[in-house]
Amino acid sequence: MLRKADYSAVVFVVAALGLFFIGGILTTVIPPIVDKSWAKPFENSDPSKGVTGKLVKLNDLELRGRAIYVREGCWYWHTQQTRTLLSDTKRSGWKGVDSPISTPDEFVYDSPHLFGTKRTGPDLSRVGGKYDEQWHRTHFKNPRDLVPGSIMPPFPWIANNEEEFKAMVAYLQTLGRAKNWRPDNDYEK
Repeated sequence: MLRKADYSAVVFVVAALGLFFIGGILTTVIPPIVDKSWAKPFENSDPSKGVTGKLVKLNDLELRGRAIYVREGCWYWHTQQTRTLLSDTKRSGWKGVDSPISTPDEFVYDSPHLFGTKRTGPDLSRVGGKYDEQWHRTHFKNPRDLVPGSIMPPFPWIANNEEEFKAMVAYLQTLGRAKNWRPDNDYEK
């Protein structure tokens, strides 16, 4: 009887590992082989031209803001990807228009990728242009003044350091502007 249980456990482990590897191959290896569009940037995500013909590569100020975003650990709390859920597309939308879901082509030129690790704070994938500089300053000083119940800690050292503040806001204003989806083509920075 004991021998039968030992044999069953070995069979179970081998079967589980086999199914795991088959699933891994079907979900990670096969899709990019079958659909070559995953590796190509979106047609209006050319790094030299934005949706309005303007540069979309991050300039020095925006790159500095991105570095501050990483340094402060913002990407641990905020994601930068709109999921396929209806609530995500509505929440990330603009002026009554649902935002598009995030697609791989939006992140082709990011290094490193800042998808985020969990959604403790709101998703920031389409936040660029939604709030003005004063809103961001107040939010960094005390987030609860604008969002009651927020668990985000204050960042007064960013709000009070003009160089860092301008850089951080410049970076945040770039988020979500790689695709032409906003009404009235509202893409001015």
